[in-house]
Amino acid sequence: MQLDGHPQAVARVTGDPGTGDAGVPRAGDGPATARAPWPRASLGLLVVLLAALTALRLAGLSVSAVDLFYDEAQYWNWAQDLAFGYFSKPPLLAWLLAGTRHICGDGEFCTRAPAPVIYFITSLLVYATARRLYDERTAFWAALLTALTTGVVFSARVISTDVPLLMFWSLALLAYVRLLAAPTLGWGLVLGLAIGLGLLSKYAMIYFLPGMLLAALASRPARDLLRTRAFAAALGVASVVVLPNLVWNASHRFITLWHTSDLVLGEEFKPGIVRLAEFLGSQFGVFGPVVFATMIVTLFRLRTNRLTEPDRLMVAFYVTPLVVVTLITTVVRAYANWASPAAISGLILTAALLLRERWTGWLPASIALGLVMQATLLAGDALALRIPASFAGFSNPYRRTLGWQAYAARVGDLAREVHPAAIANDNRGDIAVLRYYLRDQSLPILSWGTSDNPYFDSAHPLTDAAPEPVLFVTSCASTDRLAAFYAEIKPLGHFVATFGTSGTHAFRAFLLAKRRAPIGALEQCND
Repeated sequence: MQLDGHPQAVARVTGDPGTGDAGVPRAGDGPATARAPWPRASLGLLVVLLAALTALRLAGLSVSAVDLFYDEAQYWNWAQDLAFGYFSKPPLLAWLLAGTRHICGDGEFCTRAPAPVIYFITSLLVYATARRLYDERTAFWAALLTALTTGVVFSARVISTDVPLLMFWSLALLAYVRLLAAPTLGWGLVLGLAIGLGLLSKYAMIYFLPGMLLAALASRPARDLLRTRAFAAALGVASVVVLPNLVWNASHRFITLWHTSDLVLGEEFKPGIVRLAEFLGSQFGVFGPVVFATMIVTLFRLRTNRLTEPDRLMVAFYVTPLVVVTLITTVVRAYANWASPAAISGLILTAALLLRERWTGWLPASIALGLVMQATLLAGDALALRIPASFAGFSNPYRRTLGWQAYAARVGDLAREVHPAAIANDNRGDIAVLRYYLRDQSLPILSWGTSDNPYFDSAHPLTDAAPEPVLFVTSCASTDRLAAFYAEIKPLGHFVATFGTSGTHAFRAFLLAKRRAPIGALEQCND
């Protein structure tokens, strides 16, 4: 791969009229720059538009009928037991939710409300970075593309680790661009803090480090930066910020790192072109068709002189996650959002390239697609319970995110009928949902680790000290695996929780008493 192909890529320029504030040749100020379509670029207008969009998204969350998905419920659960690490993710999102619950409570709205607010901030950070590298017009459209690219439109209505990750990635990119102009200690500290907090959000922030190394192939200022005290300070600050999480992992069998690696290594290795095609196809949905197509086209231009130095810097920061995850997906399944950090520089580059090439019609087209998707999701979230289980040959797209409240309510009703001293479950997602939706009841809700996943909850495990009888809720019908630990096993039956027009969640329940052996990992269900 060749990054250093632009004739100006070897010159450090720090103050000439034709250069950007980042110390690299600016790409949007020449006579070939196309005039942007309506609306006219303006920071004030941008802030108004982003604020209106954020308010609309918050209003949509307030009328959403969609239950907390079990991942979201899990993050809420972690926020009740603050730590420097958790089973499947670093801790920052839990810390964030611990703060928001003190502001507006524990409801679904408050749990998800940080997402649209954080994306508002992310869009402004993209504006600041694009303005430094290109010009105000490019910055305006890059920020709008960020707010209304399809992946962000979807993500702004849920709470996930990608939300703070993209904000800190954007902050790190801004700090990096500022350092190219003047490697000051202050911006070095900001860069280190952003990288460290990004790693505490999601380990995918690690892609930023090879991005800086690839950028050094495209830019002399980028190469020079690697030898400065500001850059060393950035790495030092990032290391200090992430150190408590590494210590926590070391004291917990490196459980988060093992879980993260297991998402890849735990999959069956099955080389094939189908997974690759599916993943690449999904990226058109995550990044938006216009943005992802532009990112791909730009890769084919790397060996030409058609890209400016700022263009090549942006390529450096999106090529690593895209290439790494694409290689992974050739042998195992990869989730569509695994390369999400690539979006930030990809969005900036798309705005710059479309304006420079006078393909400006694609900018409002991409934003219009985002607006249509935004309106569709706002309506769908509010009416989710009224959508049939299947229609026109398609199943309800909300089927995985509905019914969790009904499931927890049915378990709560059963508990009031049989009067247990505790409730236990052997599924990580079900435990999270039960703890969230039964948060106002007094019974302890305990997790029973299984042989294939014994340590998914270190805060509230089922132990020898658990009060009896225990209402054990599971999807497994077998009683043999329970007999190793309890002498008295009373099957309570098979239960179905209904929701919406025709949705159901089923579970089995047992009443357990007279513990006969120390509680250990439950055998994996073979039913």
